[in-house]
Formats: sequence, structure tokens, C-alpha cells
Amino acid sequence: MAKKEYYLYVKGKAVPVSEEVYKAYWKITEHEKYLQRKDWKHNVLSFSALDHDGHFVDNIIDEKIDLEKIVEVKMQIEELHRALNTLTREERELMEAIFYREESLRSISRKEKVSYQAIGKSKNVVAEIILHPSTKG
Repeated sequence: MAKKEYYLYVKGKAVPVSEEVYKAYWKITEHEKYLQRKDWKHNVLSFSALDHDGHFVDNIIDEKIDLEKIVEVKMQIEELHRALNTLTREERELMEAIFYREESLRSISRKEKVSYQAIGKSKNVVAEIILHPSTKG
């Protein structure tokens, strides 16, 4: 007995597929049809069905979203990135140790073999650069 061949149609052309792919495709397709029939039965409309003019999504205003705040935060993030890009390698490593790896100033000072006060001063200098990037000289 000859092995059965399976095909799916893509843009009007038959594409040979394995039995596994064929069955998976039809399982998904039938499940989608089942869900659609269930939606019709319970009078559920899909969101895309409401988009008759092509601009429905554009007309929805979500009062909970503060666009001004989003823009403000995005601008602050961009400014932070610009400031971080002005740091030297040593300054960047110090910030990573303190804020990303959450190392204490004492452990950093022991590792770098400098005083705790020197690390604290460096941290303050770097913080000033980040907070006021135009002051870096």
C-alpha cells in the first residue's frame, strides 16, 4: 500500500507536508472554528470586527495612561543614557559595582585598595555627572 501524501495550500499552491504537520494544522484550524462558533453562540464580538473604518484603534483613549508622563520618563531615560556615555571606564565600573552588583563602598574600597572615603567621593562625582551631565569638564 502506498504511503499517503499530505498537502497544505499556501497562496493557492499545494505544499507537501508530513502527516504530523498536516494533522497539527487541521487541529488548530478546527479549534479556531470551534471558538468562533462559541463566540457567535454567546454574541461575542472580536475587537477586529469593530474596526470598520480602519481607524478604530486610533480613536480609543485610555484615560489611565498619562502620555505626558510616558514622554517625560522616556526623555529622562535618554538623558541618563547620554550621561552614562560620558563616563570613563573606571566611573562606569564603579556605578555597575554599586548599583547593579549592589556591592558596598567598603568592599569596593578593599578590592580597589583605596580608602572608603575615596570611593565615596568617586561615587558622588559620578552621581553629579549623571544628575548634571553638562557640568562634566
